[in-house]
Amino acid sequence: MAREKTLARRERTDLEMEPWNTFREMERMFRDFFVSPMFRRSWLLPELRREIEPECDLRETDKEFILEVAVPGLSKDDITINVTEDSIQLSGERKVEEEKPDEKYHLRQRSYGSFKVAYSLPSDVKPDEVKATYKNGILEVRMPKAEVVEPHKVEIQVQE
Repeated sequence: MAREKTLARRERTDLEMEPWNTFREMERMFRDFFVSPMFRRSWLLPELRREIEPECDLRETDKEFILEVAVPGLSKDDITINVTEDSIQLSGERKVEEEKPDEKYHLRQRSYGSFKVAYSLPSDVKPDEVKATYKNGILEVRMPKAEVVEPHKVEIQVQE
């Protein structure tokens, strides 16, 4: 029987603890406010390069859900997708390019690190029929909806 949900929401991963996420988010906001992107070099502030969270869009048609994820600079081997009937989990890593001895950076704004995000889906999908494509830095995951089984009304018989 299909569960009915209204909105997609981000699921907490096993490693996340709610109170610490609040502090981590406050620290990220503090850094974003006070640290100019011009000074974000890996040798100055290595903690800024630990984790990334890709931008995602989830849309729905009559037959499927379509998740688009912006992951430029990653190859298909850098991304892992796991789909269940009611959720999708994405993980991957954008590796830091090694600095060459004859080059120096004047600006370094790209984020590097790993990511792991999970989303609950508004209704059930068919995990074995999910298809993913990757083009121009955009990962597109198409998840066909599962058939909705209508509830069967049971007539109550009165015995005398």
